[in-house]
Amino acid sequence: MKNDRRFAAVLLLLLISISVPTNAEVITLTPDTFSDKIKEKDTAWFVKFCVPWCKHCKNLGTLWDDLGKAMEGEDEIEIGEVDCSVSKPVCTKVDIHSYPTFKLFYDGEEFAKYQGKRDVESLKAFALEEAEKAAEKSQLDTDKEL
Repeated sequence: MKNDRRFAAVLLLLLISISVPTNAEVITLTPDTFSDKIKEKDTAWFVKFCVPWCKHCKNLGTLWDDLGKAMEGEDEIEIGEVDCSVSKPVCTKVDIHSYPTFKLFYDGEEFAKYQGKRDVESLKAFALEEAEKAAEKSQLDTDKEL
């Protein structure tokens, strides 16, 4: 009987953890994953490039995670981050020279660089607007090829 209750409790916790919606996550991109991820068809990637020792990156606090949560439910926009101290080839490839740097990629190409206010509302508005522009441009380019 005691084991049945334990089993039921564990099962209940497992079901709760599966059924409760989780917050959108910020996906860590590495040299092994970066190129493939940003090439995902019809998906915009808004990526933060930082290093752990940068005071400006530290001052962001939970901003990027908060943005990930705020972007939950937005189709075809992913929030990513690259630690340039361990993913130097990625940062060199996309021309990162200062930290933090925020760039939006679409269909494998850099589409826009963010240089606005550092708050969730501004970052979200930028990501939504630029992702829409990128999708429209991609559609126009596709239509021209046909």
